[in-house]
Amino acid sequence: MNQVASQYQLENNLFLYLIRIVEHEGLTQSDLAELIQVDKTTLSRALKKLDDRGYIDKVTDAQNKNYKQLYPTQKARERYEALAKLEQQYIKGRLSPLSAAELAGLNKILNKILHN
Repeated sequence: MNQVASQYQLENNLFLYLIRIVEHEGLTQSDLAELIQVDKTTLSRALKKLDDRGYIDKVTDAQNKNYKQLYPTQKARERYEALAKLEQQYIKGRLSPLSAAELAGLNKILNKILHN
């Protein structure tokens, strides 16, 4: 996936951050760190790259000046469909060897982890 995404200057998993920002417009950096499960230092570096490359806008939250809300630019929206499709194909390919029962079990385990 990194190879294909690199044509958009979204190497090193930057495309994952961008996809989540498009899907959750206005989320904060803290929300994104939790969503992707990455430390804040790594996230800050990635967001700087996305900002420098014209993919996101950081807007100071009106309620709390310490929070920056993240919004995709038009450039990001234009790339989103191709990137989301690529991500879905990747996931589908990785899960294809699993039976329906195995997928159900995996889903159950993931939900348990998510809610604990």
